[in-house]
Amino acid sequence: MAGQYFWFWKPDQLTKETYAENTDWQLLKGLEMKEECVNLQSGQKFEYSFKSSAELSFNIHFHQQGVPIYLQNEKDIVFKKGVLVAPKKSQFCLMWVNPGMEEIRLSYNTQLLTQLEYPEKNRIPVHFKVSADKQAIRIVADSDLELSNLQIGANILNFVLNNNSTVLAVSVADLRGNLLIYDVKTLQIITKVAIKRFSTLLAFSADNRFLIVGDEHTAKIIRIDLKNSRQHSLTLPLLPLALMTGEEPGELLVRAEREVMKIQLEPLKLIERNARIEFTFGEETILADPDEFCTAHGVPHPLFTPSEEAMSTEGLQGYYFESK
Repeated sequence: MAGQYFWFWKPDQLTKETYAENTDWQLLKGLEMKEECVNLQSGQKFEYSFKSSAELSFNIHFHQQGVPIYLQNEKDIVFKKGVLVAPKKSQFCLMWVNPGMEEIRLSYNTQLLTQLEYPEKNRIPVHFKVSADKQAIRIVADSDLELSNLQIGANILNFVLNNNSTVLAVSVADLRGNLLIYDVKTLQIITKVAIKRFSTLLAFSADNRFLIVGDEHTAKIIRIDLKNSRQHSLTLPLLPLALMTGEEPGELLVRAEREVMKIQLEPLKLIERNARIEFTFGEETILADPDEFCTAHGVPHPLFTPSEEAMSTEGLQGYYFESK
């Protein structure tokens, strides 16, 4: 899902405000770059603005499996103001690059517009990583210190956090209860859900009401109501390769080998095949065929990056909630 942006500059304001006096100028020497990063959860809004004394390059990106995913990438720019709406939970970075040898003065401001439900002092940014034997999930701080862990007791196939890092779903190779739902704040199990097949594809709905599961070997996906564990299934026309929360509330995107399908979650049904999805290039957002853009032209998109991000050495970014 591409990031969302709102633009405020009017053309007649640009020249007037570009070189306004500012005491917070920073100096970018020739070929030097400046980076500002922030951890955001899905849906959080982050406002930024900047101006420079000469043209430079500017981008907004995050990393997935060590690969930078660019939400915006512009060259020859001297000003910008906008709001990033985080498309997923991750660390997002604003980067300015001086492409020439002459010094450039840069002034920028950033502000988090959407606060989190839980106080900052009780949350520690962490990574949830699977253990070497794939029997536990380690909760590791940025310093590599292990703060806690969840002993699962079965081989972990995949896991996913909801968009505010309060619920963790773990798929395991145990048919007696192959889907485990944990409360991240207490690290206690909420419920076990038995599904006839092992699930390797997991995604929470945008409102965190549902968990959708599936695997690459069957066309059936299952929607689980997290309040009562009720299951509803939908048979797709193609085998799924990846799941991702849709761009609209109540939607799910499913990637198959050659197309993306759009699913409505309530009631559960297929609403669009060969779905076009949003890509943002500078100030322009377009709807495009994702197979053409991502597969043929190499434009990165979370649906087309490795689906086993949680099982990688980097794991998933989230929060550890300290007890008071």
